[in-house]
Amino acid sequence: MSRSMPGSVALPRFFVLLAAAFCLYAVAAVSEARASVMPGGNSGWLVVASRPDVNAAISVANGYAGRFPQTTVFQSNNGWYAVTLGWMGQPAGNAYRSRLISSGAVPDDSYFHNGERFQYVVWSATGLTGGASQALFAATVITDGGGASGRTPPSAQAYVRGLDPRGDNFLSLRTGPGSGYREISRLRENTPLTILGRNGSWLNVALADGRSGWAYSKYVASAPGDQASADPAPPATPTRTINPPRSAIVGDLSGSGDDFLSLRSGAGGGHAEVARLLEGTEVRMLTQQGAWVEVELTNGMRGWTYGSYLAAAPPQQGADQAAAPDIPVIGPEPRSDQQASPTAGLPDLSTLPEGKRVALVIGNSDYEHAPLLPNPRNDATRLTETLERLGFTVILGLDQSKVAMEGSVRSFVGATRDADVALFFYAGHAMQMDGRNLLIPIDAKLEDSTAADFETIELGTILNYMNAPGRLSIALLDACRDNPLSRRFARTFGASRSSFVSRGLAAPEAGGGNVLIGFATAPGEVALDGDGDNSPFTIALLKHIETPGLEIEIMMKRVKADVYEATQGSQSPWHNSALRREFYFLK
Repeated sequence: MSRSMPGSVALPRFFVLLAAAFCLYAVAAVSEARASVMPGGNSGWLVVASRPDVNAAISVANGYAGRFPQTTVFQSNNGWYAVTLGWMGQPAGNAYRSRLISSGAVPDDSYFHNGERFQYVVWSATGLTGGASQALFAATVITDGGGASGRTPPSAQAYVRGLDPRGDNFLSLRTGPGSGYREISRLRENTPLTILGRNGSWLNVALADGRSGWAYSKYVASAPGDQASADPAPPATPTRTINPPRSAIVGDLSGSGDDFLSLRSGAGGGHAEVARLLEGTEVRMLTQQGAWVEVELTNGMRGWTYGSYLAAAPPQQGADQAAAPDIPVIGPEPRSDQQASPTAGLPDLSTLPEGKRVALVIGNSDYEHAPLLPNPRNDATRLTETLERLGFTVILGLDQSKVAMEGSVRSFVGATRDADVALFFYAGHAMQMDGRNLLIPIDAKLEDSTAADFETIELGTILNYMNAPGRLSIALLDACRDNPLSRRFARTFGASRSSFVSRGLAAPEAGGGNVLIGFATAPGEVALDGDGDNSPFTIALLKHIETPGLEIEIMMKRVKADVYEATQGSQSPWHNSALRREFYFLK
């Protein structure tokens, strides 16, 4: 018995140690489970990017947050940081992801992840950080139309209601909670919405196509109105010619809810707004379609406006009045409080030359396979605001993939068919290869010899489409940054052909077109991105482009002088002009 006692004591000790080890393992497993941020069920986080550095990940997330307010950055258990647009249930999630990829809104390699690797939130557009919580899941759910998210609160569903059919008859969807923010889209009566949040009188809402923004709460209700008012395509109304054309003025606008009358590209509130007319503006009525009248302004510009706010022109006081009519100011009026007025950002038509102006502006900052360029996105955004004030219809592309850039170029080509002036601005990475200038989308890898043909867009192709008889074309490229992608691409050719991939951009020929081409620096040289929010070239361009009476070639010389001084002689812009007539952004 004395020999068996040690054995009988040692066995329980072994089980005690084994039990203790198992408990430690169980605690670790529970801790690991709690560290995961998983929506549960058949749901996952839509991952659009992953970065090894937290600041780089947050920078990427900021680029998506304007359109996707559920954008969130997670620290993963592998040390990387995942950028997600929120979470969603399946199979609706995969259909939603496919639509975003086809539209170029997200990269082709975006995917859903169940969150098992995600430990906690380090940054979110919702303002929530930390580990898993009901508040986090409620704020970051992606809704695709009628609640195809996994668990959308019933109260989140809403509709556009109460629009005035005598006025604009649309609700603006904006990038922020206020009328001073840029307009994203225009929503018709009974458009379904999903409410994501509130800021005062403004609601953060999502549309069925995945877009999101801010809308004024007065015109959002929890139930739709009569289906008759929701018909997006009413029967066509015949157009009647007013013969002879009759003179009129913009009359009393007190009943419209605004201090301006919208001039639109077509007969209806759903068409694009091209200007805003103040009371007393003189017009000539040309045709009528229902309640809408096509008018011509004293500067030759045409458009459609709601006829109820037009009044007969007062009788002329003398013959000299007809020879020199008083042209009213059209557009924003100065306000002492300096707040954004409802007319902010629209052109003062009395200072603009005649003709249709169209611009394509692209800014690529968030490169997936190269370091972030801080300023191209800012450059493109600020120039867009300026060009819109100058009467341009602008197609804006920010951080675009190859597919998205191609789509923007095609939209631009279509919009310029009847344009008098076409302008193209590009900021981002580019390179020259064998004399060709290649613009580089954010998803380009440039890892093999086929990349030039399949991963880039050639500048010459865009210029060929811009050139047309009678049209004046302008191409401005702030795209000569030091480019690690082009250096990597050159190495794939080896020593025998690497000389075909050269530093900076090549000097393109203006050819027979009525065109001006401008670079941020001389051909073959490298431009600076800048230490501030914009590049030196864009800063100088914005400084001079709105100067009245400044011809474009003189403007480019002033831009060159400013950039040369700002960079202490290290950068000197270049331009090549084949313009056969003078051009002024402002008369």
